[in-house]
Amino acid sequence: MSTIAIGDVHGNRAALDDLLGRLHAELKVGDTVVFLGDYIDRGPDTKGCIDRILRFRAETPVDVVTLIGNHEDWLLRTFADRCRHSWLLGMEALDTIASYSQEAADSIRRAAEAAGPRLIIDRIGLPYDEFFRVLPAGHVAFLRGLQVFYRTADAVLVHGGLDPTVHSVEAQTRETLIWGTENFLTDYDGPDLVVYGHWDNAEIDAAGWPHAAIGRSSIGIDTISHGVLTAVRVPDRRVFQSGRFV
Repeated sequence: MSTIAIGDVHGNRAALDDLLGRLHAELKVGDTVVFLGDYIDRGPDTKGCIDRILRFRAETPVDVVTLIGNHEDWLLRTFADRCRHSWLLGMEALDTIASYSQEAADSIRRAAEAAGPRLIIDRIGLPYDEFFRVLPAGHVAFLRGLQVFYRTADAVLVHGGLDPTVHSVEAQTRETLIWGTENFLTDYDGPDLVVYGHWDNAEIDAAGWPHAAIGRSSIGIDTISHGVLTAVRVPDRRVFQSGRFV
């Protein structure tokens, strides 16, 4: 039995479709596919990506695990508090909102522009309800059900990484698992292989093609900023990639 980790998607439906198509013949009953988070924002089709993952989960014979990324974490914080704007201000959230409703995106943008610096200084609400009203219940359940990490016999799969000074994965903070730490990429050399996304640290070859970032005890597969979605299978560490879709 194998585990295939899929890196950050960021609304790139074409790359997601292409990669899942390439993986189809590789999947066997008993395998697990783990999405590492950051399904939303930046790309044009967050709604389509979540629809595709939900359909993949329903139709595939393998187990499907979905982890939380920092983008989903901040969306959920706004869902809980309409006066919390970190998702909107720091995560290119309007791309996500527009994939569900251009009208909601335009309304929230106008309100944010009218509020200006008061969004940061004061507790001012924005009309996020116009977005959340059109967010399908299945998508809300998907977002609320995301896991923080997944462990197999061969690896730890996580969005952001680990604190190298904390020796147990279970002892890591939620914040660390979602965001990583400044020294994760340089210092982690633990006993567990860590497969992660988040960092946009692809190794770029002479032709400009992005590859997985191979560390001492880690594999980074966040390549979507280059239009390519990357997956890696453990324990054999075979890498799969979509074509380039920008």
